[in-house]
Amino acid sequence: MAKDLFLIRHAHAVHSSNIRDFDRSLSEKGFSEGFKMAQEFKRYTAVPDLIITSPARRALQTASLFAEAFHLTTHQIQPENMIYEADVSSLLSIINHVSDEIQTITLFGHNPGITLFAGYLNGNLIGHIATAGIVHIHFETIDSWKFVSQGLGEIKWAAEPNT
Repeated sequence: MAKDLFLIRHAHAVHSSNIRDFDRSLSEKGFSEGFKMAQEFKRYTAVPDLIITSPARRALQTASLFAEAFHLTTHQIQPENMIYEADVSSLLSIINHVSDEIQTITLFGHNPGITLFAGYLNGNLIGHIATAGIVHIHFETIDSWKFVSQGLGEIKWAAEPNT
C-alpha cells in the first residue's frame, strides 16, 4: 500500500528583534496565506491521518488553519520538538518512526529543512518552498514509513499562495 506525505512550510511570520524566533506569530499576510492554502489543500485531498508540526508559534498557527479547514480540533495536531530547526536526517527520523497504520502525514515545518527534505525524498533539488507552500510526495511502493528514504518519493503536486 502506498504512503503520502505533505510537507508544508509555515505561513509568513512577523519579523521583530523584540521577539525570539520560536515565538514569532503569523503576520496578517501569513494568516491570509495560510487560510488560502488550507482551502486549496482541502480541495486537493481528503482529511490527513496525522498532522505533525513544529512547536514554534507560527508553525502551530499554520497547522491550526489547516486543521480548521478539515473541521479538526487543535488536539488532533501533534507538536514535535525535533521539527524546529530540523535538518534532513531529523525530519527523516520523525517520518521513519510513524506507525504504519497511518497512510497520510501532513508535516508543518521551516526552511531550509523542509525544502531540503522534499528534494532529498524526491531525489532532486526542488528550489525553494515559499511560505505556506505545499509539496505532496507520494511513495507508491512503500508500505512502511521506516522504508522512506532518499529518492524514493515522487512529487505529485505542489502549490504556493502566489500560484
